[in-house]
Order: sequence, then structure tokens, then C-alpha cells
Amino acid sequence: MKVRKIYKQVLALIAIPFILTGCKKADCSIEERHVHKYIGSNKRGTITNYFDSEDEKYEDYYQDGHNQYFIYQRQDDYLEITKEDEEFYKAKGKMFKGEDNWDFLLSLMSGKKDHIEYCSESDDGFGNASSSWFTSKPSGFNGRIRIYHYRFCGHRLVYKDGKYINERSPFVDDIREIIDEYPYFEIDCYKQVYKEYRVDRNKLSSIKIEDYDEFHGPDLDNPNLNTNKK
Repeated sequence: MKVRKIYKQVLALIAIPFILTGCKKADCSIEERHVHKYIGSNKRGTITNYFDSEDEKYEDYYQDGHNQYFIYQRQDDYLEITKEDEEFYKAKGKMFKGEDNWDFLLSLMSGKKDHIEYCSESDDGFGNASSSWFTSKPSGFNGRIRIYHYRFCGHRLVYKDGKYINERSPFVDDIREIIDEYPYFEIDCYKQVYKEYRVDRNKLSSIKIEDYDEFHGPDLDNPNLNTNKK
């Protein structure tokens, strides 16, 4: 695949009908099969990606506490591709290449820290007890805590029986464990797991997460994609 750049003069001509009509798609003068380079950003960071699209903007939806959007803008650069490559990019969809976006993935892992939640029990007055979980000690704390931990996954596209199959990796503590074998990622490439403990309610103020946490997080002291580098 060859990286190409659209001339500014051509882009200027393309932009005029787009601005006047308000159409989401722009005309494209490239005759060869190709995918356009897009750069997306929001408060989570910046991602570089390639899409089989002619849209000026491209949105990727994900959920992180509440609905979020990654807004991609089309760039001048594009890749010339073969017909087989075209099928690959269709199967890839919105996934991005991890190696090209390591800063984003490192920031994602850095922001997903282990935390404690505390259980409170209540009675509805009819003999029905219910449990609720809080990030700070609630009234009615019953001595149960949970340590929540994040794990991450990647994807690879395998060509089988004339089509590309999307295979997901196991969930791991550090993305570097899988990025070579599973090089593509979704924005929300993580899940929460937890382990529950029972503690002395009278000693709650002295509880530290490291005293109970049996999980192993990513090596954030080494920010390099290659873990052999310091």
C-alpha cells in the first residue's frame, strides 16, 4: 500500500460544493482503490486511523460512564490499496492500529486505576434486604468490599474461507502482552473485574487497596511500547 497526498488545489475545489450544499460526503478525484487517513480527538486523546469512507467527518461511539463520541476529520493523506485490502478495511471497521496510537493506549491504561467499593445493606420494611455498592464508606456498611480492576483486549483479522474473521484476544493486564499478536483495538477495549473481601468494620479507616489487591496492573513506570526499552 502506498501513502499518497491530495493536492491542496484539488481539495479547495472539492470543499466548495461541500460547504454550499452541507452534504456529509465530499467528491473524491482519486481513481485508484484507496482509504483515507483520519485523525480523531476528544478529551480521551488523539487517534490516527484509516477508513474506507469519503466522509469529511467520521464518528466512533463508545460508552464510558455516559455516551461519548470520537470525531474523526479526514486528512490529505490516503493509502492506495488492492481489492483484498479493501475487504480488510471493511472488516476492520472503526478499530485502530495500536502501534500507531501507543500514546492513546498508554493514557487509557494509566486512567483505569484499581479502586475499592463498599457494600451497604438496607431493608425495605417488608423484610426484603438489598445491597448497594459505593466508592466511599456508606451508612449501613456491612464489612464487604470489592477491589475493581481493569483488563484490556485487542483484535486481529484472520483471512479464512474467502473472508476476514475478527478474532478477539484474551483480556490482559497490560496491552503490551498482546499488541504484537492482536494489533487492532476498539476505543473501549477494556472490562472491569473484581474480587470481594470481608473486612473488620471497625478498622475500615486503615484499609489500603494494596493490602488486599491481588491483581497485577500494567507497568506504567515504563512508558515504552517495547518493554525492553527504558
